[in-house]
Amino acid sequence: MTKAKLQTTLIGILTAIPISLDLITKGRLLKTNNPYPNAMKLVTVSGMIGADYGNVANNQLGREGKDLDFFAQDHLWMVRAERNLGKNKNKDDGKRYLPMKVQSASKAVYLDNGIDVTDAIQAFIRKTSAPKTQANLDTKVIWRTPEIASIHKARLLGAEHTING
Repeated sequence: MTKAKLQTTLIGILTAIPISLDLITKGRLLKTNNPYPNAMKLVTVSGMIGADYGNVANNQLGREGKDLDFFAQDHLWMVRAERNLGKNKNKDDGKRYLPMKVQSASKAVYLDNGIDVTDAIQAFIRKTSAPKTQANLDTKVIWRTPEIASIHKARLLGAEHTING
């Protein structure tokens, strides 16, 4: 399946559905003294697309027996482009992103020129924190927006697709 066909398929989905993606992205590692500045990150993420972030967070509050008072703030850099896809609101570079609620993710593997450097680069992985807007949640909602170009395999609608072009 081509990336264009994947985008068309995603735009045509009218409800929330499960999906699993194999992603290859830039490692986004710390630069100072990093011997592997061009390392690539490989990870598989599984979750839901077509869901609304605010609804997902309020559903989690409900499961935890708390007031459903979550209100999602506007995304810092992304706006909806087509159904199920987003684009950068600060520049029109043609890139599309797939907002998704992540249920699970594999342990990331980092490759530099095809060599596994995962253990060697641990000190250069950026530290992340949960959004302050989810302070009231015991179990945080993980929301990601992978770029369509970083998707190399997609499992959705009962089929597995290798993505190319």
